[in-house]
Order: sequence, then C-alpha cells, then structure tokens
Amino acid sequence: MTIDTSGRWWVGSEPNDIAVYLAAYSEDGYKTEEFRLARCNCGSVEFLLEADDDEGAARRTCVECSAEHFICDSAEYWKDAKPEKWFCIECNSKHTNVGVAFALYLEDKEIKWLYVGCRCVNCGVLGCFAGWKVGYAPSRQLFDLV
Repeated sequence: MTIDTSGRWWVGSEPNDIAVYLAAYSEDGYKTEEFRLARCNCGSVEFLLEADDDEGAARRTCVECSAEHFICDSAEYWKDAKPEKWFCIECNSKHTNVGVAFALYLEDKEIKWLYVGCRCVNCGVLGCFAGWKVGYAPSRQLFDLV
C-alpha cells in the first residue's frame, strides 16, 4: 500500500488504501476499528456508487457484471433515499473501489458508525462518500454485507 498525501487529495495505489484513508478521516470523530473491501460475487472490485447520507443508504453496481448490491442495511432505507451518484472530484471518472470502515462501541463491540469510502479506479483519489450512525444491536452482521 502506498498513499501519496503530498497533493490536494490523498491518492492510493490500491483498493485497500481506503482503510488507511478512512482511519485518518475518522481520527477526530468515531475512530474506525474494522474495515471491509467490497467485492462482487463475480470477483470485481470496480463499481458505480450512489448514496444518500441523510437516509443512511448506499448501493454499489458492479462495472463488470452490473449486479447491484445494497451496502450493509441500506435496502431498508432505500425507498426514502434520494441518492447522489459518486464521481471523482479530480478526473470525473465514475468507476470506484468501495470499502466500509466501522466504528464500534467499546463495551460490546457493536457497530456505532460506518463510513463508505472510495478510491477512484482511474486516478486513485481517496474519499469518504457517506457515513451514518447504526442505532441498533445486534449489528455485527453488517460486516458481511459490504
């Protein structure tokens, strides 16, 4: 993993750099402890991404096979969502790697907050596209629904 932090944006060389970016991003808020990289059933790690931060919902669409997948518990909130489509702020590409980092409660290690991170497949710019509170338990099943 190599992340270039010298420019205007952090730029990652591989998809798992999203984890490092989100750890730094969350440093002054709910610090992340767990990370999962999104991978389609076809094996691809390239997606189109859309999310509604207010509703706490995000969906990824595989660039290779067009399969759609709601991130974590997003399907429950999608009908009320007004999703925005992700695009790279540097090169305007629409293809991204997606990863989710989780902040946990200290006492029971249930999920407190999640961050939906991205890395532009074209130029490597890293970012956090959405994040929301997870207000229920048990919630650890969300680790497997990225």
